[in-house]
Amino acid sequence: MLAKRVLNVWKNYITSQFLTIIFVFALTWAAGGFTGLRFALINAIFAGICEVIPNYGPIISGVVSTGLALAFGSSKFDLANWQYALIMLGLVILIQLLQNWLISPLIIGKKMALNPIVVFVGMLAFSWLFGFWGMILAVPIMATFKEVIKYSEEKKAANQDNLEKTVQQDKLEKPVKQVATEKPVQIDKQS
Repeated sequence: MLAKRVLNVWKNYITSQFLTIIFVFALTWAAGGFTGLRFALINAIFAGICEVIPNYGPIISGVVSTGLALAFGSSKFDLANWQYALIMLGLVILIQLLQNWLISPLIIGKKMALNPIVVFVGMLAFSWLFGFWGMILAVPIMATFKEVIKYSEEKKAANQDNLEKTVQQDKLEKPVKQVATEKPVQIDKQS
């Protein structure tokens, strides 16, 4: 049923987004806590939430993490604030590289089954057409369209198979009907 398939697409999208948020949250909290970033937990929650915003979310959370490091410094290491900010920026970039090259392809790629180029172009088009919400909803909408097209192709193939079976069945039944409906031949015995 198409409705179940579409709901499954959206469920997979929400699940993959949640797993990505948890991953970014955990790594950001670990990196901030290990290096002595003040407000590491709040920063990690913010970084996880920003993961929902494609392309711009990681930049926003990276600026906040680096800004916190620059403003407050490290509580564990004796470094100048600008040095610690550079370290924090490097950690944020490393977390994003792990997320983009390892986690997203594994989680979102498998769950949504979309080509990355299609996702990128679709996100650009949806953000241009519908703004912020278009960018956020581009992936599940494209996956939904893909599922609807796949479903209609399956239905079309099933209908074609049924039509071919009906035609073959009609061909087989037609000679039987003709024989059954023909008048019996009467033989005259006048000899």
